[in-house]
Amino acid sequence: MNIKNLLKKYIIPHEINFVEMLQEQSQATHKMIHDLHECFIHENEKDCSSIIQDEHKTNHIKKRNMHQLLNAFITPIDRESIYRAVTQLDWIVVSVKHFVLETKAYEIHNLNEYKDIFNLIHKGSKKLQSGFEALNEKNNAKVSRISDKVRSITDEISQIYIQEMVKLSSCEDLKKVFIHKEILKQLKEIGRRL
Repeated sequence: MNIKNLLKKYIIPHEINFVEMLQEQSQATHKMIHDLHECFIHENEKDCSSIIQDEHKTNHIKKRNMHQLLNAFITPIDRESIYRAVTQLDWIVVSVKHFVLETKAYEIHNLNEYKDIFNLIHKGSKKLQSGFEALNEKNNAKVSRISDKVRSITDEISQIYIQEMVKLSSCEDLKKVFIHKEILKQLKEIGRRL
């Protein structure tokens, strides 16, 4: 073994590509959002089943990313920014998991009436993923534009949430009001986490 390899192995800190780690986590998160969309809008049972697998995969990636971050001596990007990105991506996953648990409890399989919110969440998740991909290009202006688009999408989700709540408020069926209020709140939460 030559000196260069010995230095790399024992002295020089191991280089970790945090941008690639975040990209992988955002891709897995988007896959979960995609499966959520397909499950509740297109009633695709295969995608409904995949959500649980997606959650396990994203949780594994998050734990690995957090372990890498906490054990890194030097990071090329601010350590706290990486930490926030890892945890915020995880919060999207947790919000989807809560949504699925709640809809299962109420035995709801189709939410086509909220198609606009689902479409926006899906679109926002895809934009978020492309934002992490743009980090590799080191194009700050592009990352900023994508970030603004994601924020705009979350604002749209909030507006639709308000409109749906107004419609719901005129419903006489208190059980339906209660259940759909909770569902809408969970969808808004997923959107907010983007």
